Amino acid sequence: MESKKERGGSELSDGPWILMTGGTGGIGAHLEEKLALRYKILSASRSASPGGIEERNSRIVSVQVDLTDDKALSKIPEKKIEWIVHLATTYNVKKDKAMVANLLRLAEERNIPNICFFSSWVVSFPSRLVMEPYLKMKGQCENLIKDFCNKNGKHYFIVRPSVVIGENLSWSRTLNRLWYVRQLIPRNMFRCWISIDHVTAAVDHHLKAVEEKRGESRVMQLLGERESLFHATHTRTVSSTLWRPIQDDVASILLWLVAPLTFIFRMLMYMILTVVSWFSTYLNSFYIQHFRPTDIEEFLSFFNSYNNCLVSGAENMLLWHYTPPWIIEQKKILVTTRGLNKIHKITSETVVCDAGVTMAELLKALKKENLTITTYPNYHNISLGACVAVPVHGHSHQFATVATLINSIKVFDIDTQKCKVLKKGTKEFKNLIFNTNNNTLVLQVDIQPCPLEEFVKTRKRLDFVTSTPDVLIKNAKFGDSCEVRMYVPVLDVFLGSMPGVLKKTPMIKGLLLTATVWNKRNKKGGGVVESSGSLDEKSLRPDSSDVSGKLEIEKVKGDINWKRYVEKSTKFLWSLGSKLIMNTEWFFTEEEFIVFWKYYQKNWWRFGWYKILIRHCKADEFPHSPCYQRNVYAIDIVAFRYQRKFLADIMPKFSKTMHAGKFLCTDPDVIDKQDV
Repeated sequence: MESKKERGGSELSDGPWILMTGGTGGIGAHLEEKLALRYKILSASRSASPGGIEERNSRIVSVQVDLTDDKALSKIPEKKIEWIVHLATTYNVKKDKAMVANLLRLAEERNIPNICFFSSWVVSFPSRLVMEPYLKMKGQCENLIKDFCNKNGKHYFIVRPSVVIGENLSWSRTLNRLWYVRQLIPRNMFRCWISIDHVTAAVDHHLKAVEEKRGESRVMQLLGERESLFHATHTRTVSSTLWRPIQDDVASILLWLVAPLTFIFRMLMYMILTVVSWFSTYLNSFYIQHFRPTDIEEFLSFFNSYNNCLVSGAENMLLWHYTPPWIIEQKKILVTTRGLNKIHKITSETVVCDAGVTMAELLKALKKENLTITTYPNYHNISLGACVAVPVHGHSHQFATVATLINSIKVFDIDTQKCKVLKKGTKEFKNLIFNTNNNTLVLQVDIQPCPLEEFVKTRKRLDFVTSTPDVLIKNAKFGDSCEVRMYVPVLDVFLGSMPGVLKKTPMIKGLLLTATVWNKRNKKGGGVVESSGSLDEKSLRPDSSDVSGKLEIEKVKGDINWKRYVEKSTKFLWSLGSKLIMNTEWFFTEEEFIVFWKYYQKNWWRFGWYKILIRHCKADEFPHSPCYQRNVYAIDIVAFRYQRKFLADIMPKFSKTMHAGKFLCTDPDVIDKQDV
């Protein structure tokens, strides 16, 4: 006998259709209901009836077919099918790959132009010793679909949802059950959670964009927000008559009575799961702190209006060893550009790099070609993408920041989901520099190199207590580049009245207030070339008595390999103290600096016991730059965290401009936040 749905299908023979698999599952049932508002659905299922879908929407026609059998495809009615939407899975690797292969053959035979495949966020998990077959299978199916569509000129849309929450979905029921034992859940177990409404809306929006000739083939991660499993059992619980949580006060009394056993069990589970996660790719996903995509398509798949993602450059020490509370509280998902670290082109005029390329990687590659860049920071693990987002400056008198060397930038606009190239000198380029916000991703950078020069590095000892602001200003401008640095102010104060022998010991000498100057070396005569940035006063030249032995000759301002070694070896140590100390930086005009330095000499102990670093920065033409149309002096001050309120009160009296990439101390009441 002809079923009611089949009769409905004959009435809806005109117009585009969607062939959908997995419509009997939790996500599939919601998606069918959503898509049926604009399309007619052929619901392919191994069962004779999809069960209940008919009553919800008469535009859905059921088709009994086993997609793992290539001979059964003939059972699918001859309709004008615009999309294949494939959600079905058997959790059997061989059968699932057979289903994909058969659907691709159907698309080729019937000229179906578009394919939507529901994969999983498991594809993005970093591999461990044991890679579960299901995780491998999803990635293999994606590759089959991409290769087929690229070869045959068809459109693909691959969806990777995380843990989907909604009515009648398995994880919603699981969270209800876990609520009773939530105190036993280790606090460091995290998942990404997304609403079923967001999943169906994302698919419907993309299908509509393709229909309007706006959509392009793509992979889309649908991750939502990152939240601990412990908190999700409460905040995302869906009430039901079967699994209704008991009252909070009753649960609290019961949990208080078994608190000692609860703590012991949780610690035991924490240790077991942590060890097992080192070997299991799936279990490791509960502890993933960040995602590290390795190609542009993979990277862009994370950024859409449904995900709460935060992009990061190099592995920031405060993020990878100590996750700041604001990231957890705001449920951020970290995505790093470290996997995007290819250098595509090097010539004497231009270098084209991915945004994730670090200074160390760039300088090492340029050195092989006898090239370098005019200015770069001391911290060589800073990425080129970060140089666009925040004012990364070195100590060159010719260029204030690395951004002034950039010729063009390839960016991705999250709102429009489009890529574009911005060229130097244009208004859009200038407005983007140090103003990327959360809507623009830097993908590639074209930067201007220069010939590799030899420099003479000399040091001049300055007295902290007696040095006037004018002396520091003149020294900061000397040579091709210069930095004035002091590591331990208390030593300068204490040793000011001590004999000079102690001051000249190598260990102590490197901690005192010192002006380090680099000048280009005259290769013919061996002397120092008088630089355009140098001053004429002979008295400002570094004292030769402060230089032990011969002058130090460097081709670059600091050894790259040593810098990387030092950073990696101290990164963990720095992270241990990251809850206690913070690195802040302000930009001063010459007049502001004079006022500040006089105050600092008298009240240095109120600012901290650590490093202070002074650099001269030349004016530039970027509206969001601290050097916009003015010369400034950048001063780093490392201080204790408890001093935030003091710094927030005192520093605006001297300077209104803080470094956007350092700790934001001007508002002590907001969540402690550091740009990455």
